[in-house]
Amino acid sequence: MEQNLQLNREEILKRAELESELSDLKQHADKMIRGFENFNDFSSNRAIWELVQNACDLTTECKVIIDYRNNGFSFSHNGKPFTTNSLNSLIKQVSGKYGEEADIPEVGKYGTGFLTTHTFGRKFSINSVMEAEGAYFKLEDFEIDRSPKEWKGLSEHIRNQKKKVYKIIKEGTIVPKPSEFKTTFTYIPNTDQEKEYVKESGHDLIDYVPLVLTINNRLKQVNIINEEGVKTTFTCQSKVPVENELNINLFKTIIHKNGEELYLYSLIDEENEIEVILPINKELELFEFPERVARLFLYYPLVGSEDFGLNFIINCNQFLPNEPRSGIHLNSNKDQVRDQEEANRNILKISSSLVFGFLKSNVLKVKNPLFYANVNFKRNSENALLNDYFEGLQELWNEELKNLPIVETNGGFKEVNEVYFLDEELFFDTEVFDDIYKLASVFYTNIPKKEKCEHWSNYVKEWDDDEVDFITHEDLVKAISNEDLSKFERSNLINYYQSLISQEKASFFAEHMLLPNLKGEFCYLNVLLLPSSITPKLIELGNILIPETIDKLIQSDFQFEFNLEKFNRKDYSTSVKNKLDELEADEKVCLPEPFDCDIYHPLEIEVEEKMDFEFFEALINYCKLSNNIESQSKPAQLLRLISEYYNSEQALIHLPNVSNTEDNLEVRSSRKILVKIFFNLLSQHNENWVKENISLLMDVANCYEDSLKEVFIDSSIYPNQIYQLKEAKELKRDIDVLEEIKDLYNKVNGNVEIREKLVFTGFNDFIDKDDFINNKYLTTQIEDVFFETDILDINEHPFKDEILSIISKLNTKTYKELFHRLDDKKAKLMLDVVTNERTKDDIFSIVTLKEAKLKQLGELVKNENFDEILNRAEILALQEKNRKADFQHKYEIGTNIERLIREKLSAELQDRVTFNNDEIIETTDIQGGQDIVVFLDNEPFYFIEVKSRWNSESSVSMSKLQLQRAVEENHRYSLCSVDITRYTGNNNQYDLSINEIIPLTKLVNNIGTNIQPLIESNLLAEKNSDELIHLIDYRGIIPQDVIKQGAEFNEFVDSLLDKINKEIESNA
Repeated sequence: MEQNLQLNREEILKRAELESELSDLKQHADKMIRGFENFNDFSSNRAIWELVQNACDLTTECKVIIDYRNNGFSFSHNGKPFTTNSLNSLIKQVSGKYGEEADIPEVGKYGTGFLTTHTFGRKFSINSVMEAEGAYFKLEDFEIDRSPKEWKGLSEHIRNQKKKVYKIIKEGTIVPKPSEFKTTFTYIPNTDQEKEYVKESGHDLIDYVPLVLTINNRLKQVNIINEEGVKTTFTCQSKVPVENELNINLFKTIIHKNGEELYLYSLIDEENEIEVILPINKELELFEFPERVARLFLYYPLVGSEDFGLNFIINCNQFLPNEPRSGIHLNSNKDQVRDQEEANRNILKISSSLVFGFLKSNVLKVKNPLFYANVNFKRNSENALLNDYFEGLQELWNEELKNLPIVETNGGFKEVNEVYFLDEELFFDTEVFDDIYKLASVFYTNIPKKEKCEHWSNYVKEWDDDEVDFITHEDLVKAISNEDLSKFERSNLINYYQSLISQEKASFFAEHMLLPNLKGEFCYLNVLLLPSSITPKLIELGNILIPETIDKLIQSDFQFEFNLEKFNRKDYSTSVKNKLDELEADEKVCLPEPFDCDIYHPLEIEVEEKMDFEFFEALINYCKLSNNIESQSKPAQLLRLISEYYNSEQALIHLPNVSNTEDNLEVRSSRKILVKIFFNLLSQHNENWVKENISLLMDVANCYEDSLKEVFIDSSIYPNQIYQLKEAKELKRDIDVLEEIKDLYNKVNGNVEIREKLVFTGFNDFIDKDDFINNKYLTTQIEDVFFETDILDINEHPFKDEILSIISKLNTKTYKELFHRLDDKKAKLMLDVVTNERTKDDIFSIVTLKEAKLKQLGELVKNENFDEILNRAEILALQEKNRKADFQHKYEIGTNIERLIREKLSAELQDRVTFNNDEIIETTDIQGGQDIVVFLDNEPFYFIEVKSRWNSESSVSMSKLQLQRAVEENHRYSLCSVDITRYTGNNNQYDLSINEIIPLTKLVNNIGTNIQPLIESNLLAEKNSDELIHLIDYRGIIPQDVIKQGAEFNEFVDSLLDKINKEIESNA
């Protein structure tokens, strides 16, 4: 019985001991279970760095291998082996140091952070050695299983794993000290989530490893083996300072990635254990750190600080992190962490100053400083105090960055304060961004380069700084509205406008002048019209005739899908007519260009009455638009005549009709006004023009048609018989009225011109048939005037001559019928004339002529040109009288010159000098031969041409041959002028003595000098008359001013005698 009791005590003791041990392990188990419950997507990332941290605690030349093969995960390092203490600490998941004697400062050892490694699996095995008292125990596939989900089961596993340690100490294999230690943790993922964590953990390794190698000087190499067995090796090659004169503590770390060099630049504050890794690569190009890379490091990434708001990596060994090491304490109302927050804020302040100093120094001249500006601290969290802190930090960075020349524009690098950025709304439609950028570049020179524009806009937008200038759609459309289409590329505007419409911003087009009219001028949407079948020719003419309307027509490629009012050809016609009415055009005139004022009556046209020529010419062309350019309609012919008058192209202008006839042009009303404007000017022509343009007026009159009836009726375009233009209603038809009847009517009616009322010959058809005048109508009125005075007292009658002239023609049937009242009285009237005391002697002289002469005289009197015949007879008689007197002058002058010369010559020389001045000269060639020729030894020596001047209104003239002789014999030729108009005596000027002639005489020597330039070319042409154009006849007028400078008669004689003597002496 005692034995049984003894056995029970031992079992109780064992049970008590077990229960006590399990109770002691419960705290460890509970802690693990709570840690497992807090796993998240970033836990797997932290897990790797916990392993790396532990490895680096075990050596200063740490090399690790991260292996993803076999759908699992293993981690190996070359650090010191386990000790019994560290292995037991790992089993219990508590921190455990390797001993006080350890010469390597530890960051941590298998504490709570290590729990995150179980994201890869709740079971893992260890292959390594355990060192104890200089002995090395082999750890082979030593399994640690933390899969139980309750504390008891997990505590039991912890207890059993501890026993395994003891068993290894008791029974395990002892191995020699390895030349290189290697410890491998192999995790066994069982669940899909664990497998996903394993997979997820490898995503960011490639990005993190170079950063950790830069920061942690213990870590020397990292090998990563992916699922396919591909190995990537990262080795820290070197880390050296970058020398500079500005005392910037800048370092360059070179890392080999499978032999490829990676450069990382960093700023170090050794005192505060701060290192800031810069986003600068080997080529000195900036880059963006990946979004999933933490921005804050405490030796290793504080996973969870990825959105800290900087494109810089800040590592500080004095950071005080939160738990679970996803960030740092910064600002809250918790007294517990207030000191930590202040310390962390100070670290960030110092780190910011490091960066600012570096950026201002420009020690590294980077190619694209854009990514420095990626600063966006989170300021919209639920933590108001934290938001306040980040607001201040953001403002600090904004102020520093704004004054740096880091924005690359097309004009070079500019400060942020100098640059305009595009608002985010301008990037919504990526397909048209190129167009938007080109448009913005028109107005803003300082905008970021296109390829960096969106980045910059995104960055500075996140700054939330009111001093940064952004270009919005509103700004851009306002700027566009102040220009015209020529400022831009059409495609840019079209694409941009289409994008605005697609973004439901069509209101811009109503609020701003953005849509181009046909001239390229921008207009509001609500004033524009949609042209329909409006051809380029119509636009060309419309720009002159109705520019305000044409300016409302939108360009076709800018119509989009706007609901615009259509503007067709009918609307076009209406606009033209309204414009003409507005101008009161039918009251205006248009003067041709060039304008010849000599063909018009004196014009007194006010400015407002004058139509611009360009406008009028456009109106002509508008009216000439026709579907049938061969039309011979009267309006078409009239348009050609108007065009000809204004020296414009006469042809009609082709304009095809549109299918809907109601939409075609309606030019009739405008054409009517055009014709009225033309007629307004036509009526102003003077008589000379009318006389020369009767055929044109006839052509115009023949273009009459009903559509132009009013214009033709009310316009003075019909010529009367004295070449004045009158309205049709002012004129009468001329029914074969005799000219002498018209003249007689005018005379007896006080010089009233009957022809003023009579339409010009050929225009009768344009006058009303009832408005006419014939011979009988006029002669009746003539006789009424005659008989108003006592017709029987013919000799005292004011129209005696006219009455007698009519009586002389009463023997004809026409006159007998026209003047029947005079015919009744002619016998009595003729008897009174014959017995008139004042004329009876002259009548007697006439009637006493022989019958033949009397008959001849009677026929002559009857000739209608009787007065002209008398005048011509008087002229011929005078000319004959002048000719005979002119010959006498020549003879007298020649004779006198000969006499004076001979008187002064010796007897011996007198026979050698002779003259041809005898009466035979009358029968010589007066035009070509000279009147007086002086011969010396029977050879012509001197030539004198004598001219008499009878009329003070004319000068003397020389024939073609006389002009030629004057040139050919220049130095021995004189023109002698006898100016009879200067004679003041009382004798007959046709029978003057030589003494009266001499004072009136002037002689011009060497006159050929002045004549030669005028006829020299013709003289040369006559020598080759078969080939060259030449003149066959012409005359020269010698001005009196030239003649007045000539020599007096006696002076000339002396000079001639001197010439003769010199010639004789030279030949002696």
